[in-house]
Amino acid sequence: MKKFVTLAIILSFLGLMGYKVYQDILFPEPASNGPGQRAQAVSVEPVRTETLLHRAEITGTLVAETSFQVAPRVSGRLEKLHVDIGDRVARGDIIAELDSEEFAQEVHMATAELELARAALVESSSELEVARKDLDRSQRLFERGNLSQSELDQAQSVFDVRQSRHDVAQAQVRQRQAALEAARVRLEYTTIRARWSGDDPTRRAARRFVDEGDMLQANEPIVTIICTRNLKAVINVIERDYPFISTGQSAVIKPDAFSDLQLEGTIIRLAPLLEDATRQARAEVLVPNPDGRLAPGMFVRVQIELGQRPQATAVPSAALARRNGSHGVFVAHRDTMQAHFVPVRTGLQDGRLVEIIEPELEGYVVTSGRHLLVDGADIVVPEGFEE
Repeated sequence: MKKFVTLAIILSFLGLMGYKVYQDILFPEPASNGPGQRAQAVSVEPVRTETLLHRAEITGTLVAETSFQVAPRVSGRLEKLHVDIGDRVARGDIIAELDSEEFAQEVHMATAELELARAALVESSSELEVARKDLDRSQRLFERGNLSQSELDQAQSVFDVRQSRHDVAQAQVRQRQAALEAARVRLEYTTIRARWSGDDPTRRAARRFVDEGDMLQANEPIVTIICTRNLKAVINVIERDYPFISTGQSAVIKPDAFSDLQLEGTIIRLAPLLEDATRQARAEVLVPNPDGRLAPGMFVRVQIELGQRPQATAVPSAALARRNGSHGVFVAHRDTMQAHFVPVRTGLQDGRLVEIIEPELEGYVVTSGRHLLVDGADIVVPEGFEE
């Protein structure tokens, strides 16, 4: 039993020693180079007073400036599909064709019915002309006293009936003409074309929803057509930045897919409200895409200048350090050749400089080698260092 207890104690001791080594490797403490220790070589830069730009960087997604779905206006079987994903489409190009046999038959029937209506109109016109002549003759005979009033009334009645029939025949011709035009339009609808407004002569097919042979219903999408000459970056503006953003404001767009690409854009739309769930407002930034490198769906970062902070006390971003849970900087002193850690409260950051709101700083701060320093550490600085 004593052997097991002794073995347990030894294993526990080894475990503690191993954990201590593990902690020292992963989380080393800054080297203490106080008195008697070698001074640490560092680089320093002066505390400066500059105008800092107040920028917001907002992530977003690119979408097509204009996008629409091409769909048939009538139902039918898709006989021929002329475009596919990625194809370039010109205004007026044929996108697809439906089976037109049934619609062509409707045109033939409407044409025949129109011919019948026109023949009936010719017949009614002839009968009306005869009735008109009979009425004129009866009128003359009645004036000479050779025809009674009842016979004149009968001739007038026949004329009125023939006139009504003629009016009906004319209306039927117009009706059949309209039916023929409608049938021709439906037949024309079986040829589906790309139509849009705007001055861009061509666009691209982005999506295809159907295949040849499918039975399509009216308004069922066939393909999506997009314009990528310009894109829109859709972003969500937080409540804090919303008062500083307006339409017409410039923005810088950085696509993640092209690390070396930076584009100038313009805010073209800003929602007049913030969503209850997110407290964010939708904004759209117009992004030029003349060479077609960018594509809808790409992830972008949009930088918007919200204002300026003139005469701001600033240090390089590389000067920031963290000690004992506090953010601060190491201020280098030439008289003692030591660096002292000063906790600070930061403000604006532009990626290169950081505003120091408090305390007031002057002199030089350590920018390189700070991770090895502790408060009061001895330092070695480059020649030309001046307080």
